Amino acid sequence: MLARKSCARMAILAIPGFLSLANGILAYAQAPNNHPAFEAATIRLNGDCTTPRGEERSTPGRMSLKCVSIRDVIRIAWGHVDDPNPRRLPDVFGGPKWLNTDFYDITAKAAGNASLDEMYGPMTKAMVESRFHLTLHDEIRQMPVYTLTVAKRARLIPAKDGSCVPIDLKTVLRTPPPANYCGRNTTTRGATIIFDGHGMRIAEFINRALRNLDRPVIDRTGLKGRFDLRLEFAPSDISSSGDLAPSIFTALQEQAGLKLSPSRGPVEVHVIDSIERPSQN
Repeated sequence: MLARKSCARMAILAIPGFLSLANGILAYAQAPNNHPAFEAATIRLNGDCTTPRGEERSTPGRMSLKCVSIRDVIRIAWGHVDDPNPRRLPDVFGGPKWLNTDFYDITAKAAGNASLDEMYGPMTKAMVESRFHLTLHDEIRQMPVYTLTVAKRARLIPAKDGSCVPIDLKTVLRTPPPANYCGRNTTTRGATIIFDGHGMRIAEFINRALRNLDRPVIDRTGLKGRFDLRLEFAPSDISSSGDLAPSIFTALQEQAGLKLSPSRGPVEVHVIDSIERPSQN
């Protein structure tokens, strides 16, 4: 997990972790018309890392990551799409074993005050292609998925008009975020996980609350707009008995009127054709 150093970013995301950053921020981003590159980037293998714990600090025009796997970096860079709806980060298949076992410290500087979506999207993509000599291709694979549907009647509270303010990704590092930004959530973890979402679209909810399931979730609810919702469930997806909290599957149906069903469906993935350890700085 990443120890977040930017106060502005902490207020915005309220979701720890490098992958959560991408889920919470990049999925909103509109890809720039051009493809800017970092002015300079330093990439160093961190031999002290045994797990991708990481630290992350971002300021306008500067990105700093510590102890990250390159597979995760690829997922984030290629997960940056011209799509207004948040989505699950793409799966990345193939490549050598070191993609999962080597962890790097990356510091990159843009020529100007680049925004989050520029740095974590096309600029990181260009850096990985150049420094790691990465080539990959896209595939659509039939894979196990969950479909999210309305069970009988959705028990979601529509967010009141004007109750939240959309995040402006172009200025998110430069100005304090509003306290009532749309799509915000808090998650309290313990014997029971409590998820509180405010002004969330269903795509955002899937991306935040259901991102740790063992397969992608496809929205088949047909629900539009923004909602306030709260879920309480057990950390495991295995149903419990007694006084313990219900599984996420049971909680969704009983508390939100939504149903997760196992199925198979088309999933876009990226497949690595070739990649090398980074060139010297």
